[in-house]
Amino acid sequence: MGSYNSMKRTFIAADILPTSKLKKDYDLVRYRLRLERINWVPVNNLHITLNFLGDTEEELLADIVRSIENIVRGKTGFELTLRSFGVFKNLREPRVIWIGCDPCPVLGMIKKELDGCLSGFGFEPENRAFSPHLTLGRVREIRQQNQLSQLITLYKEVEIQKQMVDKITLYESKLTPAGTEYMPIQVFPLSSNSLPLDDC
Repeated sequence: MGSYNSMKRTFIAADILPTSKLKKDYDLVRYRLRLERINWVPVNNLHITLNFLGDTEEELLADIVRSIENIVRGKTGFELTLRSFGVFKNLREPRVIWIGCDPCPVLGMIKKELDGCLSGFGFEPENRAFSPHLTLGRVREIRQQNQLSQLITLYKEVEIQKQMVDKITLYESKLTPAGTEYMPIQVFPLSSNSLPLDDC
């Protein structure tokens, strides 16, 4: 591995542009859980992570970019439906609060191809099944699980936002005094599609 200075902390994601409804729903969640110790993600940083690479040698980035370009080339944009709130690990021991995503074959296909490509660079895919979601907050401590449970029940199967995905982005995650910043390393546009979207 290279020296510390030659590393970038990276991930691949589909960006989400929050609508007024998503912002309103997110504000409600944060307000209802305002007394809990939760590190909330800024609304403009919301995204669906496809692959978290972590510390990545800079000298590999050019080859990684070319590989992602080959995967994305020719693939059309697609629509995602964001729905429901949920948690990882479970309601008794919540670790992450998220907004879910309806199954999307196109997104799943891109994820599978990325996993195969990145394994060649030494990035092993996760053992668990791909579950696309927006991370809203990471729970440090929660004392009133009933509030969280009520929110999940309130939004069960509720559509929160439809999102047209027209690009995939390779990001660097940088820690700054103001918080975490996501800096695009390379944007990979998806082809436009003039036909109605029915893939997802």
